Amino acid sequence: MIGSAFAAGAIYLFGAFRHAGFGVIAILTFVYMSVLMMCIAVMMDYPPLPRQPRMNEIADDLEQRRLLISSNFCADRAFRVEQCNGEGPHYFLELEDGGILHLSGNYLYDYEPGEGAPRHFPCTHFAVRRHADLGHAVDIVCGGLIIEPEVEAPPYSAWDFAHGMVPRDGQILRNLTFDQLRQQRIAARYRMQ
Repeated sequence: MIGSAFAAGAIYLFGAFRHAGFGVIAILTFVYMSVLMMCIAVMMDYPPLPRQPRMNEIADDLEQRRLLISSNFCADRAFRVEQCNGEGPHYFLELEDGGILHLSGNYLYDYEPGEGAPRHFPCTHFAVRRHADLGHAVDIVCGGLIIEPEVEAPPYSAWDFAHGMVPRDGQILRNLTFDQLRQQRIAARYRMQ
């Protein structure tokens, strides 16, 4: 129906301006094609919304079986720790209540900015959805404003892992401030050199 309206509009414009000069026809063609492309983009829902990766089939299935637990968070700041040996990136997020949420794992790759893809996480409001029985993260539902990580700290070392210095995924730290933790992780770069 919309296609027929555009075709009829093109025929009408061609008939109405058949004696016009080349410049007028070029301008009309440009305007007509611009409107046509905008209408097609709106009909195709471009850019895609919401601004996060689409939920996978596993999350849909777990939600239907009531095996998905959602934890909501509000964050102010964040920093990222480089991944090492394929364990996925680490994020530390300063929560509004003063705690520091640690998230780590391969699932975070889905929210990393890529070639031409915008950053989805970290953000000011988000929910981490976990498997109710197994406890592993299934996905993150992003909302609010995007938070650019303040720094990228060096990866944890094998010694850090061996001595229990790496918080577990989903752990909330309350024994130090965000600034203290960020400085500790940045200082690790100089210890590694």
